[in-house]
Amino acid sequence: MSGTSPVRISEVGPRDGLQSVKSIMPTQAKTLWIAALHASGLREIEVGSFVPPRLVPQLADTAEVVAFARALEGLSVMALVPNLRGAIDAIEAGAHRLTIPVSASEAHSQANLRRSRAAMLEEVGRIVAYRNTHAPQVTIEANLSTAFGCSIEGEVPEDEVLRLAQRLIELGADETGLSDTAGVANPRQARRLFRSLRSALGLRCGAAHFHNTRGLGLANCLAAFEEGVRTFDSSMAGLGGCPFAPGASGNVVTEDLAFMFEAMGVDTGIDLERLVDARRVLRAGLPGEPLHGMVAEAGVPAGFRAARQRLRPAHQVSKRSEASTPSEASTPSEASTPSEASTVRPLPLQGVRVLEFSHMVMGPTCGLVLADLGAEVIKIEPLEGDRTRRLLGSGAGFFPLFNRNKKSLAVDLHRPQGRALVERLVAGADVVVENFKPGTMKRLGLDEASLRGRHPQLIYASLKGFLPGPYAQRTALDEVVQMMGGLAYMTGRRGDPLRAGTSVNDIMGGMFAAIAILAALRARDASGEGQPVQSALFENNVFLVAQHMMQYAVTGKSVAPMPERISAWAVYDVFTAGDGEQIFLAVVSDRQWELVCQAFEWPDLLNDPRLGSNNARVMQRDWLIPALRNRLAQYPARELASRFEARGLPYAPIIRPEELLDDPHLRASGGLVPLHLEDGREVHTVLLPILLAGHRPGARRDPPRLGQDSRALLEELGLSRNEVTALFEAGVIC
Repeated sequence: MSGTSPVRISEVGPRDGLQSVKSIMPTQAKTLWIAALHASGLREIEVGSFVPPRLVPQLADTAEVVAFARALEGLSVMALVPNLRGAIDAIEAGAHRLTIPVSASEAHSQANLRRSRAAMLEEVGRIVAYRNTHAPQVTIEANLSTAFGCSIEGEVPEDEVLRLAQRLIELGADETGLSDTAGVANPRQARRLFRSLRSALGLRCGAAHFHNTRGLGLANCLAAFEEGVRTFDSSMAGLGGCPFAPGASGNVVTEDLAFMFEAMGVDTGIDLERLVDARRVLRAGLPGEPLHGMVAEAGVPAGFRAARQRLRPAHQVSKRSEASTPSEASTPSEASTPSEASTVRPLPLQGVRVLEFSHMVMGPTCGLVLADLGAEVIKIEPLEGDRTRRLLGSGAGFFPLFNRNKKSLAVDLHRPQGRALVERLVAGADVVVENFKPGTMKRLGLDEASLRGRHPQLIYASLKGFLPGPYAQRTALDEVVQMMGGLAYMTGRRGDPLRAGTSVNDIMGGMFAAIAILAALRARDASGEGQPVQSALFENNVFLVAQHMMQYAVTGKSVAPMPERISAWAVYDVFTAGDGEQIFLAVVSDRQWELVCQAFEWPDLLNDPRLGSNNARVMQRDWLIPALRNRLAQYPARELASRFEARGLPYAPIIRPEELLDDPHLRASGGLVPLHLEDGREVHTVLLPILLAGHRPGARRDPPRLGQDSRALLEELGLSRNEVTALFEAGVIC
């Protein structure tokens, strides 16, 4: 396993371990122990807990210990905080990271924190709000204890664990990890739950915290590691165990965990011999307390080489002190935050560079798809910015939705210096995307013929109103092509055409362009040559209504608008329930008709010979639907939904778009993720509706500020800082 990305071992003994022992460890002994842990290479230590001293006298000196630990070079100092008061104290003391315990078990939450789970979620929100205002540099990890089961309550549903984890991230926690408080986890369960957690949270999936109560601690850590987890809590000598979870004892032993990973060739940054030596300091501070650990008993094997030593050329491997000096140990940025590459599966378009010359929806949608799939998408903007940045009303959501995961270069393309800069970017690009009016790119010298003539490897995607033909020069909008392409006719009532309620052609036109680009990339892999590709609003719209065109071709009968259609199914309508709410109900088979009649105790309808088959019921719709409306109006919408849900029958509440932000399925499945607007507000955005190897391609970057990446991109081209500054001052870029 040589070369595997490193893991971070987070030592929790000074907090989790000490809170579980009877002896009081003096403050000086704690500081000596923490110093010894740091000297062994540990770069993250949970040094205490800000709880009332009367509850845990052992941790009454936490503020003093934090102050000492902060002076240790490269150490990330963590402290547990159960409430806002503790968080304020921890921030004032100078802790770098806060851990908030939230139980997945209601019974354990009451026993451990004397609060309900709901109350703890509210407390997390308050802590995050305080942190955001007073100490934004401090990170928050809200960990879920009893995530694998509770010794008070028993089994904890995994769906509930995932729901709570998602909620913690929504509340603003930077990470959330899973803790096996009761020591009941097994490797298969650990693998399954962490796989689901990482799929839902991506980089925000935090540490694995396993107890060794039943001897499966290391096996569970290995299972989590195989699912991509790279941060593991452990305690020197196995100290620890929650006093409020009966039977819970023994954290994973730090020495044994570090040995396992190092023996596998996985770098922990820890010197094992120094780590074992640190036990002497612990024993001196807690005389008589039982210490555990197999590596400490057996010793480090003769000739053992740490993972980082194996990766070095042989002539660079020397004595122990050389491999573990403080200067060589990982800094907090290296050790405490795994790189994106080490925690996320590589995305399929990584390494592909796209230049996006676009505005509004169609072009940005194409760029969004490519960016979400891993491409580096550079949005080329005018100095005043894409005008969708400033749209109001129905356009207010355009820019933040369609421009995540992109970079922004703001440049004046009407000036020779600006075009020259873009030409240099094109030389290293794989794809150009543009959706301006015909002739615009040609006037700038950036049209397909010009660029591909100089760069034949380039894939040039043009997104227009129409593909080549008599309409090619027309100005098109989504609404224009819906009217001329039959969609508005099909959506509205006869004589009252109605556009669809969203930008269906813009969005799907961008998607079809992305599909064409992917095909062109595949072709280039074989031939080495790029090619032009196109998509268009009108042709996209025609594809959407093609089923109705084919219906006419097959039947010879003109197609009626949807409000007047002759339904293929007898019951396929919106009904008004007794509470005034509307609900869509469908019955599309004879078996479903039988189930509906049984659900509402309608033997008269079930046995009516006029309603014996679906086609027969279609013929009786004139009286049947009004009769059903009267009968169903006796029930509230919730009751109708419950009866249909219980029998697997199709139904749907009538939902407004804003209500989807609280949709339980979208939240639980990871379909909604946090995004920050330019003014700093956090909102939730919708991911692409796909899974790749079980993972949703996520939001890696917020929508860029205008020109956010201009300087970095130009310096990457080889321009000096002074040259870039001169371009800023000359108004060529911003």
